[in-house]
Amino acid sequence: MSIFDRLAEERIRGALERGELSGLPGEGRPLEFDDDGLVPADIRMTNKILRNAGYVPPALADLRELRTLAAALAADRSTVDAQRMVRLLARVEAAGLSHVSSAIFARLAEGRDTQPFSGP
Repeated sequence: MSIFDRLAEERIRGALERGELSGLPGEGRPLEFDDDGLVPADIRMTNKILRNAGYVPPALADLRELRTLAAALAADRSTVDAQRMVRLLARVEAAGLSHVSSAIFARLAEGRDTQPFSGP
């Protein structure tokens, strides 16, 4: 840990002890990350319009369905369409998200995640 990290930690700890970080707006609510800093400026507005309209990129919709199928697979193999799962895995891998699908299956194998995906 660098000297700057230690200094920052000390100042944060001190502010917490003095109560300076309590009662702030949004306290107790989840953070909303709407940071498009790495997205080119000419694409940000388009992305925001699509997001506000409820558009979900196909790769994320595939991940949502894959997680639902994986949870069904963990619960009862007879109800899962294996061909559908293979097609979804291929599309997820083509979208560059194979690490996410691997994490889904790893969590299921550990028994930590058996609920269908309900996120955006």
